[in-house]
Amino acid sequence: MANSDNNSPEFSDDAIRRFLFGRLSAAEQTTLEESLFTDDSLEARVRLAEFDLADEYALGRLSLPDRGAFEEKFLLSTERQRQLRVSTALRNRFASVTTTAPKLAKASVSERVRLLFGFNQRAWRLAFAIAILAVLVGMVFLLVKEPRIKEGIRVNIFNRRAPVPAPSVPKMAAHSDNTSSAREHQLTPSPMPAHEPAAPPAILTVELFTKALRDQMQSIDLPKGEHDVVRLQLTLKPNRTASYRADLLAANDQGIFSSQALQSTDPDAGKVDFDVPAQLLLSGDYQVSLHRADDGSKKIVASYYFRVK
Repeated sequence: MANSDNNSPEFSDDAIRRFLFGRLSAAEQTTLEESLFTDDSLEARVRLAEFDLADEYALGRLSLPDRGAFEEKFLLSTERQRQLRVSTALRNRFASVTTTAPKLAKASVSERVRLLFGFNQRAWRLAFAIAILAVLVGMVFLLVKEPRIKEGIRVNIFNRRAPVPAPSVPKMAAHSDNTSSAREHQLTPSPMPAHEPAAPPAILTVELFTKALRDQMQSIDLPKGEHDVVRLQLTLKPNRTASYRADLLAANDQGIFSSQALQSTDPDAGKVDFDVPAQLLLSGDYQVSLHRADDGSKKIVASYYFRVK
């Protein structure tokens, strides 16, 4: 065994063969077994080596020590035992063909057919007899049913019903000169049902205060509509007119939603409205961080906390 440039072990065919016979050392055994989990090509080589050993054992090509190791170390799993049964069956099949080939060269035509298809075997003779019996039964059935079939066809031909004449269409009565000769049928389309306008989204307004701590956070119930909005009114100190940016964070400080250029709706009272789509909120705790957006600073002006039931 040698190492490649990427330090991954490579195994020779002889090492794989000794592995299947259980003749590797403990360290080599462990290394090869670990490589089987990561190297697909090695696994394929081991699988091919298993088939080769099963064929050699079935054909009697293994030495006496290798046969003992094969029976003691190799045939430990059900899969390998199945491989040996397949190899043995193939050997028996090819052995019968090899035995039949010299006989075919010297036999007559009828004997060649019998040897080639194995008609001397009981199963073939039974199948051939069943096929002949089925043909005879079919012929008897046709002979019995043929007069009835002809009679049925003759009855169907003579009893065929004549075609029914198409009903005559009554002619329109003559009209006077002041009326048209044919009246057109006016189709009035049925009125479409009135489309009801979609209901406007509901807005749930929640006022949040900067002095509320995490253990004092306000709990809210979300609206149920798909397009509903939760309006968070963020309170500030009075007379603080500026442009703000609000960030909605989850309990693990993961950003969920942001809004830029928020203006104070009531400069005297100091409030900023932060609208959040209700479908973004799940049950849990949340934090809102408010930043100044007009001076380029990243400093947090205020933090707010709330909880969704």
